[in-house]
Amino acid sequence: MLLDYFGVNITDGYVENNSQYATMYKEVLIKNITKGNGYVSLERIVYFYLENEKLTFDELYIDNLDNELKQIKPISNICENNKYKNYSVCNKDYIEESSQINEIQIKPFNSPLKFNNLVVTSYFKEERIIYDNPDIHNAWDFASPEQTPIYSVCDGKVIDLKFNYKENVIDVNGGAGNYIKIECEIDNFKYNILYGHLYPNSTNLKIGDNVKHWEQIASMGTTGYSTGNHLHFEVTKDGVVVDGLSLIDFNNVNYG
Repeated sequence: MLLDYFGVNITDGYVENNSQYATMYKEVLIKNITKGNGYVSLERIVYFYLENEKLTFDELYIDNLDNELKQIKPISNICENNKYKNYSVCNKDYIEESSQINEIQIKPFNSPLKFNNLVVTSYFKEERIIYDNPDIHNAWDFASPEQTPIYSVCDGKVIDLKFNYKENVIDVNGGAGNYIKIECEIDNFKYNILYGHLYPNSTNLKIGDNVKHWEQIASMGTTGYSTGNHLHFEVTKDGVVVDGLSLIDFNNVNYG
């Protein structure tokens, strides 16, 4: 088992041919994160679903959540459940060779926006087609109304910032559009958080400024290579892309 101490699998969490699960996964994901139940990765759900396709995504999601901690349960705990314990994927050797999380994790981030009124339009490592271009998405896309407040998820420093767009318009050649990148150092790990497609003139920050947890840094827009108002939330650890949603403490989420 490969595990980063701060709540992110070192593996990228990629599920092959995951577009076939996209509709089912987004439905159950939106239902649970907007209610504050917590986050379960597609990788964990598919781990059991491929063993028994009669299981629904809804029951797999709920079964894999720790209701008090609002995070994914260690895989060995799930495999103690009578529903799952006889599955081949619950074999000790199978678990040890998998990348499934088998510890309670520390979650250092708050949410980057209010979670009660959002739609997940793209999940981490989703296979998708955007403007006829195939893509594996290395971030999360959260859609909410125009100018929804966007917050810093940690204490950090602005290391990059660009607000070239003066109107909230889509530009297929515009990349992340208006964006802010913040670096946070947590127990000697450096996390870079990219907030993309931000609304014009929605920030007073500049490169070098310090920010705090829950500080509003900008608001949501659709500038750049975008399909509508949303936040592109991308996290890297020491230059390697990681699952940003798995770093969020669901006991520290704004629901409006």
